[in-house]
Parts: sequence; C-alpha cells; structure tokens
Amino acid sequence: MPTHAELSSKLLVDAAGFFKNLGEQNAELKPQMEENAAVFEQLSGLMIQDPQGAMNGTPNAELVGKVLKDAANFFIALAEQNEPIKDQMLENANVYIQIADLVSQDPMGVLD
Repeated sequence: MPTHAELSSKLLVDAAGFFKNLGEQNAELKPQMEENAAVFEQLSGLMIQDPQGAMNGTPNAELVGKVLKDAANFFIALAEQNEPIKDQMLENANVYIQIADLVSQDPMGVLD
C-alpha cells in the first residue's frame, strides 16, 4: 500500500503533466504552466526523498498539502469555465483535497 507521501507525489507528477499539456495548448499560459510544473515536480521528489523533513521550518508534507489544494482550486476554476470537462475536473479536485489533508496530517500513513 502506498503511503500518503507516495500518493501525493504521484498526484504532483500528474498535475505537472497536466500543466505542461495546458501550456503546450496555450502559448500565453505556457511560461506560468512550465513554472508550475517545475515546482510540482520538485515537491514530488522531495516527498519521496524526505516525506517527514522540512523546508525553512515548514514540514514538507504541509507544503505539499498546500500545493495540492492550490491544484484543486485550479481544477475547480477550470470546471466552472469548461462544461465538457466539469465533472472530471471536480472529481480531480476532490481527490487532490482529500490527499492534501491526509498527507498534511500523516505523510507516512496509508489509506484504509
């Protein structure tokens, strides 16, 4: 069973891929999406290497939880603007929020 840290790491990589695809489809958004993707990929690696560590006094798991919630809010905003992908984006957001809460509270825990 993967830990919350491992699950969050996978979601971060998935979001990074999503951001890259979005950037490829929209030149105006590309620089921001590439930057988002890079941050998400760095945090993903951090969660695998040191899930219980901290950066500048903030636990890595707390940072990742916040970033996952930021991604969820982005998905919600996309859902509100794009009816064809609304259900999928809201479902993604829900998963990201749930894992964000779990990883923030207990990075080494596993899903029941």
